[in-house]
Amino acid sequence: MVTSCSAHRPRYGRLWRLPTARVVSAGAAAAVALAVLAGLLAPLWTPLLVVALAAGALLGYLRRNRARVAVEVRMARALVASRADCGGASLPGLDAEARAEVQRDGVTRIEAASWLDAVRGLGFAMGRDRGFHLDLMRRTAAGRLAEVWGRTAVPVDEHYRRLGFGGAAKAAAKELEAPERDLLTAFADGVNAALAHRSFESRFLSYRPRAWTVEDSLLIVLSTFHGLSWNEQDKRAEAVVRRAFPEDVAGFFLPGGGDVPEGLGRFRGAGEDLVTVDKAVAGSNCWVTGDRLACDPHLPLTMPNLLYEVDLAWPGRRVRGLAVPGLPVVLTGTNGHIAWGITNLSADVLDLVPVGGTEERVGRIRVRGGQEVECRTTWTGSLPVSPRPLMGERVAVRWTGYDPRACDLKFQRLAHAVSVEEGVKVLEEAEGIALNVLMTDSAGHTAHLATGLLPRRPGEGHLSGVQRPRSVDPADGVLVSANDTAFPEDPFRIVYDGDPGFRARRIRHLLAEGAEDMRALQHDTAAELYEPYRDIAVRALAGRDDRTAALLTAWDGTSGVDSRAFAVLVRLREVLARRVLSPFFASCQELEPGFRYAFRCVDRPLLAVLRSDDSSVLPLGLVEECVDEAVAGGLPTWGEANRVGLDHPLAVLVPWAAPLLGIAATPQPGALHTVRTCVPGFAAAGRAVVSPDGDASFELPGGQSGHPLSVHFADRHERWSNPAAAASPQGTACTFVLRPGERN
Repeated sequence: MVTSCSAHRPRYGRLWRLPTARVVSAGAAAAVALAVLAGLLAPLWTPLLVVALAAGALLGYLRRNRARVAVEVRMARALVASRADCGGASLPGLDAEARAEVQRDGVTRIEAASWLDAVRGLGFAMGRDRGFHLDLMRRTAAGRLAEVWGRTAVPVDEHYRRLGFGGAAKAAAKELEAPERDLLTAFADGVNAALAHRSFESRFLSYRPRAWTVEDSLLIVLSTFHGLSWNEQDKRAEAVVRRAFPEDVAGFFLPGGGDVPEGLGRFRGAGEDLVTVDKAVAGSNCWVTGDRLACDPHLPLTMPNLLYEVDLAWPGRRVRGLAVPGLPVVLTGTNGHIAWGITNLSADVLDLVPVGGTEERVGRIRVRGGQEVECRTTWTGSLPVSPRPLMGERVAVRWTGYDPRACDLKFQRLAHAVSVEEGVKVLEEAEGIALNVLMTDSAGHTAHLATGLLPRRPGEGHLSGVQRPRSVDPADGVLVSANDTAFPEDPFRIVYDGDPGFRARRIRHLLAEGAEDMRALQHDTAAELYEPYRDIAVRALAGRDDRTAALLTAWDGTSGVDSRAFAVLVRLREVLARRVLSPFFASCQELEPGFRYAFRCVDRPLLAVLRSDDSSVLPLGLVEECVDEAVAGGLPTWGEANRVGLDHPLAVLVPWAAPLLGIAATPQPGALHTVRTCVPGFAAAGRAVVSPDGDASFELPGGQSGHPLSVHFADRHERWSNPAAAASPQGTACTFVLRPGERN
């Protein structure tokens, strides 16, 4: 049975966002208006002349831009030819018919006769909605993007070939246990049925995606883990700092350090611009209070967005939640018995180690429209050797992700747990990628566990499941994780350079005050991190009849779009970090020319120096100079500085199509250290509020569909962007049937 409605029909009007369509329509409208006006005020032949001149101008425009116009026509044809309907399909491996309902918010609910049939249906829905997205992610991780992207992607391919994810995925696939192999095989069945209907991007780029495999899903696991934990730059910086300074000085600057050491001023040199603040590190907020769990993963923003809403039902069970495209694993969700959510653990899972014997491997990168490129990578055993020496010495990267156990995917078994106790047992047996996991069940039990394949520090090997830290059923019933160091680091150290904890403290404070609206809390914009910088700046400007001092004194403590004070404070913190701390790292730059200090702990040493009375550490008048530099460019509002949108990767090749392929940037409240994390290119990739009994609501920065003509391409952005926006519409847009099919 197939049902359709207007909510599922393509929106061809979006094609007018292509530049030629805009120019032609605007020119035609102007010509008509002028012709009408001329007909009223001038001789009768004048309108004809106006029309003729306008037609000539448009023809001239089309001729001058004929190359781009031809590409636009090609894109429009690909878009129209790839439009999706609400028809059914045959799925190899399906044991019985499954019913699919596309809801009015674009989410496809699958009702199947078994768990694996539901997963096959998910694969079909995800492949239909995000086919190119899936292919792009696996190609990127495998170092095979240039095959369809051209020469501009060669550096990306070279980078990922050096990481060796392809070999790691193959090794991990051989070690999968039966439940996870069956899961990924069923998912691949569904994806491949959908890939037969080519996405608009593959049509536009004139290629056919190859079949999806189990290894492809493991490439997504490795790529995701890489984004969460690959801190090679920080480990390089740590090694340089430890060699450049005595132990107490190095410890002061590095994560976990303490007070200003004596004699610090003698290390102040002439370094400039060696400090980076607020690099976008993948994180999240997640908390449990009573029988509710709220979670919002912070990830890079792209179109389509990096999370996908899942709704699967099979006899007696239902799972709803958010998943990464390419993985049939609900990372945050509910199954009617428990609710769970994750955050990045910021785990210490990477080391730089000396290089022993090496092996050089030679590969070929196929390049669309060009000659193949030779790619040489160097390995010591199973570890990649970094192409960049560290202080003149070659180093290899030992990363937990290269161990097949990091891809065991046993986390997926959490979807079948019926209590927190069962969930804890699942996570004790699982290895996988390093995460915080928070859970609550219908009986009122709660738990927060550090999970994943975690190195034993100090010691050798990895922590067993029972050795990983946890908190179960706390007395106040509240659990909070916001990438801070939530667990004691004794006897084992787990976290490396964790979040400074402002988001976690703010969440706890609001919950203690009785906050009940979980969605409103997710949009909180209080910016406590910047309060000491405000106070330091106001003191430095004391005695001056200064507009900036008055502005900062009146700051309301939030990162609202209309706040000029907050925009000043963001800039001031950057200037202070560069001007105050960089001189201390001059010797580091001498040891390692590419040195950058980019730790998340930057505020601790920075504020310690700013509060120092020692002029050898903090020269007199420097803070006042920094304030003046911060406002030298004017006083924009935070909304003017913090414009956030979503860009489609294809816009790199065809930038003129950006208005069609993405979501335009608009002023947004929030910052990296507020609960509402939202800055250009990085924000909440989804927001969830769920309960163990199955109640759930989700927000996404884009829509479920990756097709620009779909009504579900960007329909959810408004509610994600605006806390006051109405909820997504309820009801069914269309239904279809998935039927058992034969394998080719």
